[in-house]
Amino acid sequence: MQLSRQHLFSFWVGFGLIGLILIDLWPSGEAVADYWQSEIFLELRLPRVLSALIGGIALGWSGLMMQTLFRNPLAGPFLIGITPGATFGVALTTYLGSSLGLNETLSHIAIQPLAALGGAFLVLSIQLALHRKLSQMHSLLLVGLVLGYFFGAAVDIITQTAQAQQVKQFVMWGMGSFDRVLLRELIPLLGATIMGGLILTYHRHAFNTYLLGDIHVESAGKSAKTLRNWLIVGSATMAAIVTAFCGPISFVGLIAPHISRKIQGTEAHQKNIFTTAMAGGILTLAADIIANNTLENSTLPVNAILSIIGAPLVIWMLARKSG
Repeated sequence: MQLSRQHLFSFWVGFGLIGLILIDLWPSGEAVADYWQSEIFLELRLPRVLSALIGGIALGWSGLMMQTLFRNPLAGPFLIGITPGATFGVALTTYLGSSLGLNETLSHIAIQPLAALGGAFLVLSIQLALHRKLSQMHSLLLVGLVLGYFFGAAVDIITQTAQAQQVKQFVMWGMGSFDRVLLRELIPLLGATIMGGLILTYHRHAFNTYLLGDIHVESAGKSAKTLRNWLIVGSATMAAIVTAFCGPISFVGLIAPHISRKIQGTEAHQKNIFTTAMAGGILTLAADIIANNTLENSTLPVNAILSIIGAPLVIWMLARKSG
């Protein structure tokens, strides 16, 4: 009976995701016959909806891998410093690009994602170096929070020395949006997501053992260090790529795995991979619909909407768990 209820929940999650995609793509006021071949659909709405879907899946999987890495349900790309580190890398590209002779197109397509990856891996490299000194995983989570504040302060200092146009460009990027993503930029976004999904799928049983502790991993003939490296590479790459193209998107990586565990009733990765992806896609698509349809002549920041949705959800889930 419990298994059938889980399957039913999974079905409704997938059904809701398809419904949100259709709602987000459906024309509002345009002639339907001409809409599907128009530039509005092909160059604006389709890339926006696909980037929201792929970005939500990537952030959900990144959060799942981070919570597995730290064996902590409160871990996420934003909380442990990955997103602030990637933001720092993009800030350097935005503010120093002109002085280094980088044109806007090159910076946006090639240099910006690499800078975001560099910032994300810098944070995790520091954490891995400290891992030799700090035996408790919750200490590393605290280090991630501190590093997030540090890189946030560094971005603030860089901003004070930037030109007004650069500050405006970075502030707009920092609000989070799927509107800026082009069709050709979906390729690296999709590639990073597929890579993370393959890591999760291939090591799903080993990650289940990892949740029990390093001693269980070694008893099963696996290397805990190798599993940590896979978790770090997969989660950091997905979170950094999404941050580079869409801006810092908060709460999705934290909430999506929790929603999946509520549906599945287990922490087993083989059951949570699909529903985590669906929950992440639903969150980002819902936020995108609200952002683009609430005000008639204005677009709301996706990051702010996700924070408004996410904060009560986290409090509610923590309260129910405590009760």
